[in-house]
Amino acid sequence: MKRDFSKRLSAPVSFLGVFLATLAGIAACTEQDSAPPAGTSSTTALSQDLVAAVRAEQQAPDIPIALLGFNMGSKDAPLRVIEFSDFGCGYCRKFHMETWPTLKADFVDTGKVEWKYVPMILGIFPNAIEAAHAGECAGEQDRFEVMSGRLFGDQVDWKNSGEPQEVFRRFAREEGLDVERFDRCVSEEARLERIQAGTALSRQAGVRGTPTFFVVGYPPLQGALPLEMFHQVLSAAWEAETGGGS
Repeated sequence: MKRDFSKRLSAPVSFLGVFLATLAGIAACTEQDSAPPAGTSSTTALSQDLVAAVRAEQQAPDIPIALLGFNMGSKDAPLRVIEFSDFGCGYCRKFHMETWPTLKADFVDTGKVEWKYVPMILGIFPNAIEAAHAGECAGEQDRFEVMSGRLFGDQVDWKNSGEPQEVFRRFAREEGLDVERFDRCVSEEARLERIQAGTALSRQAGVRGTPTFFVVGYPPLQGALPLEMFHQVLSAAWEAETGGGS
């Protein structure tokens, strides 16, 4: 049966439940991790204000999950995955650099899985909210995937920068985005509401570390799982949904 992003994120434990539960919490960033020292960049005060605003769950805009994040893959895929991730998280970077390319090739590009990436913030990484905003503004030009690749691949550049927006502008320019349009977007707050809503939704769904993955219809996974484990989980879920058919 085709599953929908608009359905609730939690689901009854299936035959995969025990297996998935044993994998939860492997190599994840959590709020208990050390926060960056104050003054690590010239935008620290701004970041703290933005983080406080984005994490104000009570004031979060009510945006349905179907309208949040960025979808990759076929809308007709029998299996759906929702990823909650923080661009500042080292384990999120590990997943996207080491595991995601193969999963994308084997499951997303083949039409087996539709993957939704929902940016959220833990509030413990320097310049992470600005990075999420840059990703959202690239998405406004349908270039989220290429920008997210730069945000993770060159994470150290913007996390250690006193002027992260200049780094993001360079990414936008090098990846062929309309830089003037990108600048206008990052100067406004409209896209911040999406990050705020995604962060609030992640907490409502029980996310306490990143990356966290919801294979829709099955218990969640937390952490940068080894490729082999993730491959087994998605293969088993896909076979359960399709009976092993194409």
